[in-house]
Amino acid sequence: MESFLQLFGTMIAFTYHCFDRVVIRGYLSMLSRPEHIVYFFRDVLGIPCITKEVLARRTVDYQNWVESYARNHGIPIEWAEKDVRKEDRVRPFLRSAKRSQSFGVYFILKSMEQASTFRSVVPKFTTDDRDYRILKKSRSRFTHYYFYIFDDVLGAMVLRVGSFLPFQTTWYLNGHNFMERECIRQGITYRMNDNAFVSVSDPSFLQHASGRFTPERIRQRIEYWTFLLGPKFSKRESSRMGLHRHYFISQVEWCSNLIFHRHFPIDRLFKRACEFALATVTADTISQFFGNRITRALSGKLHTTLDRIEQGHHVFRAYCKHAFVKQYEKLRTFLRIETCSNNLSDFHLKKALERLPEVKKALHAVNDRFAGFQASTFNVHFDFSLFQRLALPITSGATRIPGIKIQDTRMVRLMEVLLHAANQIQGFSTAALHKRILFTYRLSEGAYSLTQLRYDLRKMKARGLVIRNGHHYTYRLTDKGIKVSLMFVLFHKRVCGPLANSLFHHKPMTAPCSIHKLEKAYHKADASIQHIVDLLAA
Repeated sequence: MESFLQLFGTMIAFTYHCFDRVVIRGYLSMLSRPEHIVYFFRDVLGIPCITKEVLARRTVDYQNWVESYARNHGIPIEWAEKDVRKEDRVRPFLRSAKRSQSFGVYFILKSMEQASTFRSVVPKFTTDDRDYRILKKSRSRFTHYYFYIFDDVLGAMVLRVGSFLPFQTTWYLNGHNFMERECIRQGITYRMNDNAFVSVSDPSFLQHASGRFTPERIRQRIEYWTFLLGPKFSKRESSRMGLHRHYFISQVEWCSNLIFHRHFPIDRLFKRACEFALATVTADTISQFFGNRITRALSGKLHTTLDRIEQGHHVFRAYCKHAFVKQYEKLRTFLRIETCSNNLSDFHLKKALERLPEVKKALHAVNDRFAGFQASTFNVHFDFSLFQRLALPITSGATRIPGIKIQDTRMVRLMEVLLHAANQIQGFSTAALHKRILFTYRLSEGAYSLTQLRYDLRKMKARGLVIRNGHHYTYRLTDKGIKVSLMFVLFHKRVCGPLANSLFHHKPMTAPCSIHKLEKAYHKADASIQHIVDLLAA
């Protein structure tokens, strides 16, 4: 991220990093298995036969309580409409709650959704115990309640409660809502656009507020609201069963926000980023972003995509397993890099709520590597004097090492594979690198031998482009090597290749077929160069 800010720091008003969407699931540990339910009804409540009517009684009691709570507090409650986003339906009520500073539940939606519950089945064969029933876990559709809450600490948030045993809860939080409440509490003036700060009187305070979004503060507020709005258990039931909820992170998003002074650089920067990403970001590069190595055991997605979503802006995504990093410009005000994880085990992290600081560190590193890759791609200028210096032979000890020439296809292939190496930290052995080059370019061992690879690596090592990884016989690019390799590869793909194809195979029509500014500029430059050639010929 530092290299990215160095390149575009003069164009950026301020930056901040924070959690965006956080989904937290809660479950009652002693009501999560069939044997727990049997013990609860038989030993605690004294009900010998656990029929479906007995299970449904707890559901009816809770549903009646929710209806009474909404009626007594004057809270709107209705069924969710099909093809209508829940957020759009409740947004006017949230605005009203914010204007009047009315903290608490401001809307309740009911929705039929699938979830895990328990089912009582009569055994197929009769037994000596007439009250014997088989309890098994099953997935079925039943009523879920969405409580839309405006909290004094966490801001706007949502609690979803299943109305059937085991009464699982799901919390939907947003770090921006918490930071907004922190700004109001400290008297910091700000302006928000959707879920981002586009101006603030004290930008440094935003990062300070982001750091206060801690597991302890989150747990305190969600336990309060879960106790208030969740299913009720008597003191005797809670003490006998040891009922308490465990909370774990189901989905989390960490975003890096860059607010520019003007929209112009955001638009051009994002378009250029998408061009480079679609051309150069491969599966190996994606695995480098997420710190994973590609093996046969790798499962899940591993690709890039460019989508146009409902709001009308484009989003670039790079997927890896159950996570993805995305970049987009929104509402002509800011550029955002965001990493989302749907399964923290992909990062070898625990899901408990207390692990949130470790999650923050891991996802922030993904954003940094993604921004660093973009910065190294943008910070490439074609230095022809460097081409000349690299083409000259050098002497190392008593050995004369040939130069690296721009037209050397072997070197360009090696550089491109090294750029796409899965893990620049651990590096690759010559044997693994050789197999990757043969596989990538469909070459035979006779066309490119292991000896030729060692010879090419020797030329790069002598010029400080690659180094060995400690005492291991593995190689990785240096910072200088990354820039030189990018320059060689981009020169071949973006300059030399298209020009050669235009001159010898197909020349673009004189009349531009597109109204794009880049297309017009290309034809204008091509006509000017042709004019110079004609003058020299004369």
